[in-house]
Amino acid sequence: MVVAENLAPSELKKLRNKQRKAKRKAEQESAQAREAQVKRDQHHKSRQQGDVEADAPQLDELIPDKLARVEDPLEQAIKFLQPLQTLATDCVETHLMAFEVYYRKRKVLLMLQSIKRAHRINPTHPKLHGCLIRFLQVVKENKATFDPAVTEVITSETKSLLITKEAKALNTDFLERNKNSLKATLECARVMHLLDSNSQQEAVSLVTGIDNNYTDVDIETCTDILKSLRGGDFGTCPEETVEGFMLRCHARYPYALAFAPALDSYLRTDQAQTNHLCDHDFGTN
Repeated sequence: MVVAENLAPSELKKLRNKQRKAKRKAEQESAQAREAQVKRDQHHKSRQQGDVEADAPQLDELIPDKLARVEDPLEQAIKFLQPLQTLATDCVETHLMAFEVYYRKRKVLLMLQSIKRAHRINPTHPKLHGCLIRFLQVVKENKATFDPAVTEVITSETKSLLITKEAKALNTDFLERNKNSLKATLECARVMHLLDSNSQQEAVSLVTGIDNNYTDVDIETCTDILKSLRGGDFGTCPEETVEGFMLRCHARYPYALAFAPALDSYLRTDQAQTNHLCDHDFGTN
């Protein structure tokens, strides 16, 4: 311990300066702590009263269900999509995803833009075929409401994509060219039912015969087919048709949980919940 009486005047002066600085620093820190506590108390009180200051940061609770069901899902999807369109522009899935968003928003020119970008990367992608047919259907149903300039652009660009046939003919041609591909056949079957709801039996038979000469049968595609059967892509399918397909998949992939008979009721409930969320969150805006 330093005894002030034993210090020289100059050393004593330095000591007192240090003490004053330390005191001021301690007072400042104490004042800052008190101010921070006051702000926290005010924020807590205003939250309770429902009167949060305009410049106060939002401290919402991280509730998963709330985060998953935003009020404007399509706008949030676009915010997620835009960086991908810049950073993953050479990935066909980026543009297929973009089409799905713009299709739900009925942004016809942006739908066309997404199709062109995907076509440049992979013109034979099965999902691109489905996007193209749905685009043509939107154009057919709404052409009378389009501005003449929009109609001119659509006509010009579809010709550049060598689209000169009606949707049904395009689907038949694509199916014929890809008759050994289950992935392509699934997309064609979906389109077939979309264009003609009376074609359910034919469409379903195309995708449930996995023992045919398909060269790309895998768990992922079979799972997609099961989801389509349960999810309404082919209308309301007879339960025996769905169960029969699931049993064939189980025989082929006995360790795949998606086709385990014991999970049948669980998958049915899960798909119903998924459909409800999609209908609620991704309805046309």
